[in-house]
Amino acid sequence: MSEPRSRLSTAARVAIAAAAVIIAGAVGFLIWFLNIPQDPNEEATQRLQQWQQLFEQYRETNGALPDLPDGGYCLGTGFPTGSGGTANCRDYDASNYYTEQGSVELMEALASVGSLPTGVSAAVNGTIGPYVEYRGDEVVLLTAQESGCVAPATDVWNDGATLFICAISLAR
Repeated sequence: MSEPRSRLSTAARVAIAAAAVIIAGAVGFLIWFLNIPQDPNEEATQRLQQWQQLFEQYRETNGALPDLPDGGYCLGTGFPTGSGGTANCRDYDASNYYTEQGSVELMEALASVGSLPTGVSAAVNGTIGPYVEYRGDEVVLLTAQESGCVAPATDVWNDGATLFICAISLAR
């Protein structure tokens, strides 16, 4: 006759159950934490910082930032259709917009050194980013934020109400 299998003691069963509860709680907390909506202003600044890193990576690889004429360019894809029936950034539904299509050369240059950041910022009073302006000796990464800028982005313009244009500047 074979010997019966030994069964777990009550203490061992309690310990296993407690460990399972702790692990399930930790997993539940992590899922909850990762799904907390982030502040749109923080997201916009983080996106600018991702673009800044990509511009700097391009400079490190090529000795200079992408060479483009002075003007404005959208950073990324997925902008809303606005004036002109095109996908636009900046004041996308007004006359002061930049087109996603007009930014292809810049996006291709930056994609040659790394993955392009994804997503667009939340629109604030008809302005959406991120976008970049080439201005003489500087390249200014910009986005719209509501009621103030999140550091390291700085306030370069506001409408006196809720729209703030926030920037990170790079020397050309």
